[in-house]
Amino acid sequence: MADEGVRAYGSVAPVKVGLLNDYPTRTGTDNDTLDTLRLVFDEAVAAGLVDRPIELVERNVIGLPNGTYQAVERAYDELVAEGCLAIFGPYVSDNAVPLAAHADRVAKVPNIILSGSEGALGEWTFALNNGSMPEEPVMLAAVMIGDGRRRIAIAYEASLIGKEYLAYAEKAYAAAGLAIVTTVPIPQVEADKAETVNALRSAEPDAVVHVGFGHGLWGFSDALRAAGWNPPRYTTTAFEMAHISAEWMRHLSGWIGLDSYDERNTVGQAFLDRFEARYGRRPGHSMPGLCHDVATVITRALSAARPLTGEGVKNGIEQVKLIPAASGAPGTFLRFGRYIRQGWLGSDYLIARRILPDGTGHEFYAAPSENISRAVGVGPG
Repeated sequence: MADEGVRAYGSVAPVKVGLLNDYPTRTGTDNDTLDTLRLVFDEAVAAGLVDRPIELVERNVIGLPNGTYQAVERAYDELVAEGCLAIFGPYVSDNAVPLAAHADRVAKVPNIILSGSEGALGEWTFALNNGSMPEEPVMLAAVMIGDGRRRIAIAYEASLIGKEYLAYAEKAYAAAGLAIVTTVPIPQVEADKAETVNALRSAEPDAVVHVGFGHGLWGFSDALRAAGWNPPRYTTTAFEMAHISAEWMRHLSGWIGLDSYDERNTVGQAFLDRFEARYGRRPGHSMPGLCHDVATVITRALSAARPLTGEGVKNGIEQVKLIPAASGAPGTFLRFGRYIRQGWLGSDYLIARRILPDGTGHEFYAAPSENISRAVGVGPG
């Protein structure tokens, strides 16, 4: 039997790209992710941007908060050992932060993460972050200023993500002239929220803000209804959990939050045209656009890699400049550089959307840029 590592002269080995999904949902959103990556990779090969087939290698593991970080690190090492030249993932900050240090120690393969924590950035770790803990509070402050809010009660998840969000929110809201009237810790898992709602309500806020990964939102709307209280309520990119299932949508009914899906983005809509033509469905949520942008960065990095190694691909990512993004508001771009590890260019790479009160869908709500100057304390009060 011939050695599998020896190919006939003239044959071409595929380029391997890893997908490290540390939050598998087993729902349509995971299918949309896979189908988006495959479509963009196939388009890049068909256009001659990449001169060999691209093989997607999957690792689906349950990382933090419900699983373990060790499962994530093991999956990363397996993808490196399998010969992947770039890795998409992990998604969750609790896993991405410690993995960045591990990726630097391994020093073989770049990965592109969705994490919003700047502690996850490194020499080998790039972010097309599905939000940003330092930036999201400023964006939410801008939206709340536009809505005339002044007294804010915060429910924060008692976790790495929740506490980091809270620290940035306290700074951002102070700069924006918003008063934080109380902060209440909540579990990062589903739990009864009756006491939480009572504690928030007693501070007499004119808005409630949730910060954290998102699991703390389960039961929140139910507890508000049970208490007969319907305050304006805002959340981070935890809002995007609503896309996972109808049950998530129900738990987020009436919430306003940050999202990277914007139906006004013509790049994103043109991609969804092609997605629908190939797969017969048209997702209306953030992951197809976001995964399109990740795959676009990877294919351009593969094209620029000299040589075609992990380090070559890392250098190729640094050469990605001013590529129109499918995510965010119109005018959002992708760019990286030698000392640039976050890839969004544009103040509205996230916009605000609202889940309808009956939980049947979502709609565009506001663009943070409309009040960003006031939120950072440089515009008229």
